[in-house]
Amino acid sequence: MNYEIGKITKEVIQILGLNYKQELPIFIGDLNINHIKERHKKDFEKYGDNIKDIIKNPTYLARNEKKQSIEFIKRYKVHDAFVLVVVKVSKNNVNFVRTMYRMDEKKVKKYFQHNYFYASRT
Repeated sequence: MNYEIGKITKEVIQILGLNYKQELPIFIGDLNINHIKERHKKDFEKYGDNIKDIIKNPTYLARNEKKQSIEFIKRYKVHDAFVLVVVKVSKNNVNFVRTMYRMDEKKVKKYFQHNYFYASRT
């Protein structure tokens, strides 16, 4: 089953320079949830309930051209953690959460060094 979990908002479209004419829903499916639970179990246990909030109120946004995905990143200062939710368009032109995990320090530094992060206004 698929569940609507958020939207690619006008703000996200504008900040990332996406070629979307309107806001689009983001879904998460049982297969995606199972993937996250299996591959990123500890992260899912700690942050899984926050996926909706990460999409709605990200600290940063990023666009992964190579993987053709949108990345919603939330910084949790209490845990000194950057949690990434990856959204990708399916073959049927539907936006799905593909994965969610805590970014390692090396990846965070790379994103800052290469200006991959776009600050969100939300």
